[in-house]
Amino acid sequence: MRNFVENMALWADITDPARHFEIDVPVRAVQEPALRSAIFAFSSRHIDRQSKGGTAEALQYHNHCLQLLIPALSGSKEDINDVVLATIAILRQLEEMEPDDNQFHLTGTARILNTISSFGSSGGLGEAAAWLCLREDIYISLISQKPLRTNLDSFHGSDVFSRNDDFAWASRMVFLLAKVLSCAFDPCGHQTSRDPSALQTMAREVEEWNSSKPASFAAVRSVPRGESAHRRFPEIWMLLPVHVVGIQYYHIAKIILAFATCPSPALASQNFKLSRDIEKTVRRHLLMVLGLAKSNPKAENTLFTARHSLVAWGWVIRRKEDQEAAEALLSEMEARTGWDVRQSIRALREQWADSDSDW
Repeated sequence: MRNFVENMALWADITDPARHFEIDVPVRAVQEPALRSAIFAFSSRHIDRQSKGGTAEALQYHNHCLQLLIPALSGSKEDINDVVLATIAILRQLEEMEPDDNQFHLTGTARILNTISSFGSSGGLGEAAAWLCLREDIYISLISQKPLRTNLDSFHGSDVFSRNDDFAWASRMVFLLAKVLSCAFDPCGHQTSRDPSALQTMAREVEEWNSSKPASFAAVRSVPRGESAHRRFPEIWMLLPVHVVGIQYYHIAKIILAFATCPSPALASQNFKLSRDIEKTVRRHLLMVLGLAKSNPKAENTLFTARHSLVAWGWVIRRKEDQEAAEALLSEMEARTGWDVRQSIRALREQWADSDSDW
């Protein structure tokens, strides 16, 4: 429990000023055995990240948690409360750490949010868990290039759209990225042409966020990437982890929108200049995403976002030195968080082997 509070809760609380997973969840877990078992499963997996010896213990807690959850999930909607949602959201974090992600708990959280729409604007632990679930859905959407499973309507009543603090601004950028993903791809993973004006509207909203964001979102130190092995990514120091998330999600939204300027994959292959211009834009924003993660070690879960972005678009990194730096960042992420990145590195190496690395 102590490991969860001190080292892992911030992953969930990154845009939550009330820090529900650090402060409220442990207290609630004293009286809620399912929530407690979910925390122990996640935390035991994290504690043994070096030796890889916590798998059996994590599985034991995970199975116990599921046994306790079954009655609530098998009953009526009234049986699903904020503790149930937070419990499954934590199980989803555990699920994400495994090399073979079956997305079982992601399906569960999306089903709950789409069935009980009040969570997204309920305040308290329920809304905090809903925002965590949304970010978890965003990660899979980035990798699969498919729309979100979560219905975004449930978040429209959230007070993040009326508050003016930095946490609310970061949450609005999370929501904007979710909207971009929802309209950029069809269920088959192809860029959609259902409503081209929708993406133009989204592009304006993303830039309005960037131009209107508080001055506290400005970097306190910014050094361009260099040719040395120690600075292959830009160095960007932000004030707080919440600022890192807001800017990182902005750059990811710009990547999605850059690809969306190409009406079809065929056009990109036919129009060489447009294809190269898009790739340069994507690479520039991707390097910013990676640089933000590397430059702000306290914002540990931005490493997760960097990993997901590399899985989706790592092929645009052409220089061998940059590829080695990307691998090093993934290895650092595994050492610090316990995420298994071997499969990600293997997939990236296969992509890079098929491309011209002399750019």
